[in-house]
Amino acid sequence: MRTFFLAAMLAAISVFSTAGVADTAGAPRQPDLPREIIINGVEFVLVPEGWFWYAVENGEREKAVQKGKPWFRDVKVWLDSYYIAKYEARARDLKRFLDSRDVKHRTEYGSGETKGCAVRRNEAGEYYLTEPERDLPATHLSWNLADEFTRWMGFRMPTEAEWVKAARGTDRRLWPWGDEYPDDTYAGFRAFGGCTPAPVTSFSNGKSPYGAYNMAGNVFEYVADWYNEQFDLDIKDGDRNPVPAATGTLTEGIPRPVKILKGGRWASSASFIHVYARTTMRPDENFRCFGVRFAVDVETARTHLENGTATIVEP
Repeated sequence: MRTFFLAAMLAAISVFSTAGVADTAGAPRQPDLPREIIINGVEFVLVPEGWFWYAVENGEREKAVQKGKPWFRDVKVWLDSYYIAKYEARARDLKRFLDSRDVKHRTEYGSGETKGCAVRRNEAGEYYLTEPERDLPATHLSWNLADEFTRWMGFRMPTEAEWVKAARGTDRRLWPWGDEYPDDTYAGFRAFGGCTPAPVTSFSNGKSPYGAYNMAGNVFEYVADWYNEQFDLDIKDGDRNPVPAATGTLTEGIPRPVKILKGGRWASSASFIHVYARTTMRPDENFRCFGVRFAVDVETARTHLENGTATIVEP
């Protein structure tokens, strides 16, 4: 596994002031879009359109690390409105998906077949929840399988920009809850064990400004983007709805396209679960702590609301 963590030294925290745009704890919203809805059993929270500070690499990682300086930057970009899942994708929904007969990438569940954190398969070939009384996140996903799972549920993955905004709001906070160094009430991290994810509803102190849980720690979350170093170098203030093209090249020049995961995991340190942190993985590889968080376009949400297939939780 080749990973790219944007690990900032704690001494650099002061660089990220919250003097940008106002905090979004009481974020404005378009009047015709509910703040929270449920579609296909999944809770979604609205992330309203607007400008925010997108966290990207600055293209001088080696030099910056040698000098003890941050190797990332904030860029003020625009995103249209969208919905992000309030919680990580659940194991119970992964089981439903794996039970279906048309799972193309079923074999990529791989190590999760018999030793999965939350979903396993018995000798009869039946999938079961390891702890049905706990609302655990889906794990052991490759990007391909996560994408298929997401589409089967009727959703899509967020872009990295959408993920970052949902995690930090419109200021320059380091973690979803702010710049305060985390303890075990904020996030699931520093738990060095084989399979130790917490239920998706855990750590309410660590909610993002929009009310999303576990965007730091617990399980890594895939986003839609391919890793593209040139994109990080070229993105600038004023860009809108940024999405990098796939180049198939890592920083070291290795010619293999990789996908991005965000948020860190249950065994990460505090400096690996902040909003700048990334890891990368080939789309057909999996690991026990890889999960996903769903997203929904506003147009899709409107259609569900009009058809009565969405429930409004908070207007």
